[in-house]
Amino acid sequence: MEFLVVGLNHRTAPVEVREQLALNKEQLPAALSAMTDNGVPGVILSTCNRSEFYTLDTLGDTPGISHNGSLPSPEAGADRVKQFLVEKFGVSLLDVDRYLYVYRGYDCIHHLFRVASSLDSMILGEEQIIGQVRDAYEAATKAGTVQGPLAQLFQQALRVGRRIRRETGISRNALSVSRACVELAKSVLGDLSSRRVLVVGAGEAGELAAEVLSISGVSDITVTNRTYSRAAELAANLSGHAIPFDGMAKALQDSDIVIGCTGSPGYVLQAGMVVETMATRPDRPLFLIDIAVPRDIDPEAALVHNVFLNDVDDLESASQASREKKAKEAEWAEELATDEAQQFRQWCLDLEALPTVIELRNRADQVRSMELHKTTRKLNGKLDAEALESLDAMTRAIVNKLLHDPTMFLKERKGSEELQVARDIFRLSEEGHKSPD
Repeated sequence: MEFLVVGLNHRTAPVEVREQLALNKEQLPAALSAMTDNGVPGVILSTCNRSEFYTLDTLGDTPGISHNGSLPSPEAGADRVKQFLVEKFGVSLLDVDRYLYVYRGYDCIHHLFRVASSLDSMILGEEQIIGQVRDAYEAATKAGTVQGPLAQLFQQALRVGRRIRRETGISRNALSVSRACVELAKSVLGDLSSRRVLVVGAGEAGELAAEVLSISGVSDITVTNRTYSRAAELAANLSGHAIPFDGMAKALQDSDIVIGCTGSPGYVLQAGMVVETMATRPDRPLFLIDIAVPRDIDPEAALVHNVFLNDVDDLESASQASREKKAKEAEWAEELATDEAQQFRQWCLDLEALPTVIELRNRADQVRSMELHKTTRKLNGKLDAEALESLDAMTRAIVNKLLHDPTMFLKERKGSEELQVARDIFRLSEEGHKSPD
């Protein structure tokens, strides 16, 4: 049994690929159930920059040969996850496989610890990811698809993420994706205080974007959302305006900047609507920023004259600047993540090997005791108590010395194959153990 993750992120796949495997909170329970049906229960972490599918690959728990006489393939667990992706998302494996990464064992542990610590994020130190990891774990817990070692892995990842934020400076003055999109707008348009902004979406990303806009001096902020009450609540907090979702086309005509950040599965701002808008204001530029995955804004809108469209992948420049400023903190954080991953891997190995080690030592002591008893019985009282005690100590020492190297080997290596070999050699857990005559 080993940890396994199959996924893609902003470094391995462009947004048009990532959005094909994206899930919102409402879609998560059904996806977790479908993943379980494919024999790979686990945790799904889906954000704007990544979709990752964590599970325990238990194929190695059953040693020997498979039902068709062949050795089990080490790729079987990953193949089951990929088959789930094909069935759940309706994608072609030929189209997405080259964007996927597969990490096992220690590599999976290390990867998740880096993710939870924001070291694997587009924006170093961003604070949203640890909450997203927590939400993913809680969703899987509620669905009953995570338990045992995998649950312990996620619990430890959350602890590591909090520790790295607490002990390093990577989160100090950190950007979020929402803040980065506002910084992008400022880098292109300069002072935003006189700009009219339309925020499409009143979830966490929309709220953060609206707050940063307000802090940046923007006073004319309009918020729209499928649930109008949520848009009204956010607008009221910012002294802005709320409009019904079907009023977006009219609001678009008055806007200089539009930020798309809903959780919708498809485009909420079609290219046709942008075309109609620009027909009424051909000489006035429209700056569109789409930070949603799946995307909110039809990419065809970028072809319209005087329309400038950026998506979440265009925030790379802001993220790189942030990473360069925090190079020393990032190096320290990387060392902590690596150290924590090594410690957790060792803990897992110790835990996995412990039953075999205990059983091996118990078996050896059983043989030692039986042979010692036979020997003292044959001596028929020729040894006094002190000699018997010395003989007992000697046999214990022999057993300990003989088992030292096998014990250390199992504690240091203890993959499923090594553990099974040890159990086979020493006939552990076999029914009808009989003492040697």
